[in-house]
Amino acid sequence: MLRTMRETMPTNLGFAILGLLHQVPQSGYDLRKVFASTALGNYSSSPGAIYPALRRLEEKGLVRGREDRSTSLRPRKLYRPTAAGSKIFRGWLRKEIERDDVSRGVDALMLRFAFHSVLEDQGASHRFLVDLAREIEAYLEELDSQKKIFPEQAPIQSRLALDAGIEQYRALVRWARGALEHFKEDV
Repeated sequence: MLRTMRETMPTNLGFAILGLLHQVPQSGYDLRKVFASTALGNYSSSPGAIYPALRRLEEKGLVRGREDRSTSLRPRKLYRPTAAGSKIFRGWLRKEIERDDVSRGVDALMLRFAFHSVLEDQGASHRFLVDLAREIEAYLEELDSQKKIFPEQAPIQSRLALDAGIEQYRALVRWARGALEHFKEDV
């Protein structure tokens, strides 16, 4: 039975695992240590989530685990992306940024950008940052419009929370524009 594209697409945790495995083959234990000691822990609800996520990636044919006896007395299973896993991962990295990505998934966008080095294409990173800034600026216009019609009787906390969100998006635009200095446009 053929799977739909949605069924084969990993979760953000799955993409984070694929990104790490593109850098170097790793065991489930190695991955758990990375998630436990870095900001990637945001994508794992618990240390025990890594193994089921690896199993799902393997069932979908996106990673393959092989026994490795070279580093210790006890064999461990090292995972690597398959050709299909690499294709889906690279497609995800190059995916066009949409409004929903900005309004509901900034964390996933930053995860994508964090693994852009896999593409070995500075132009792709440049385009990503330009598109990110453009989409956020358009969303900021919407938020500014919402702020203008925000009820005056709304609690001050609600208005301040909206202000905080707007400021976070403005900071992200400034960051994206500054980060462009590190990447060349396509020639």
